[in-house]
Amino acid sequence: MDLTETEISNNPVFEGKLIDLKVETVSLPNGKTATREVVKHPDASAAIAINSEKKMLLVKQWREPIKQLTLEIPAGLIDPTDNSPLDAMKRELNEEGGYKAEYWEKVSEFYPSPGFSDEKMYLFYCDTLTKLDETDKRPLDEDEFLTQEWYSLDELKQLISQGKIVDGKTVTAIMFWENMLLTGQQNND
Repeated sequence: MDLTETEISNNPVFEGKLIDLKVETVSLPNGKTATREVVKHPDASAAIAINSEKKMLLVKQWREPIKQLTLEIPAGLIDPTDNSPLDAMKRELNEEGGYKAEYWEKVSEFYPSPGFSDEKMYLFYCDTLTKLDETDKRPLDEDEFLTQEWYSLDELKQLISQGKIVDGKTVTAIMFWENMLLTGQQNND
């Protein structure tokens, strides 16, 4: 059975700074029609940043949609000034973490919420980190406030089981890092 839905029409509902919302009418595989609400969202990059003590960098920040502090891996939108998802992640690691990395590897591309959004996330692994001095560190966005913390894999898994890490990209990153360690694919330089 062909499961493809075919767009018949779309109606822009909202255009914002970060997201656009449109309502699509689609033809279903059985010939009937349905309505789909679609959020258009810029693509983003995120990093599994590992220090020499084998700890992962997380940032703590307030997330207004869920009205709570979250622990998340460094991440950010791919800006028009970025030449690639990797360039965006290097910029974000500088801004959010205050670090640069010598070793980078793309480990995945995924859609965090494909049921309603077209946002694509590029996930990178990096290590061989160097702390930047204040002259080399880029400032945070003017509406961005966060702190940085380092966690071992065991601490991260405990935080997930306690419901203290609720961000999907971060849970995914922890899973990837654990798998890299188990299979010996992590850079060990």
